[in-house]
Amino acid sequence: MSSEDKVRPYHAKDAARGQEAAEAVAAVLKHAAEKDHLAHEKPKPKKQPKWMLPLGVNLAVLAVYLLIAPPSWVTVNPVEPPDLARQSDDLKKAMWFQAQQIESYKIQNGRLPESLAESGRTTPGVEYVRDGDRYRLIAIVGDAPVVWDSTAPNTEFAALVAGSLGG
Repeated sequence: MSSEDKVRPYHAKDAARGQEAAEAVAAVLKHAAEKDHLAHEKPKPKKQPKWMLPLGVNLAVLAVYLLIAPPSWVTVNPVEPPDLARQSDDLKKAMWFQAQQIESYKIQNGRLPESLAESGRTTPGVEYVRDGDRYRLIAIVGDAPVVWDSTAPNTEFAALVAGSLGG
């Protein structure tokens, strides 16, 4: 290399700088126009595979069959409620706890509550009857009434609760 040679960077071109910029802008604009055209063009929907129609028809026939005449393996076994003796025992336990809430209210306030809701949480299906300083909790299991009387010993109720608590 001689001292007369002009050394230029490798990316320097002989073309005019304005021409390079114009070509770059034209390429960018062309690319943007292509992208814009592709963005506004709706894609053609794909054809449904041939196997989808017979499958759909078969599934529809199976669904109709299962709705009209369900076989035994489709029906769910219903959950039967507990027997009346078990329901009665559970209700007696709930009534015992309800009576304890009433007694607690009576100790705190010096009087019986006007309603079960006033004493705290209530048990569905239990009716509260107040008669002076005495009250009764009444519920029905099947056709038999279950009654808690505040003046009676109610040892059966307490025994059920003690048995369920392990005492």
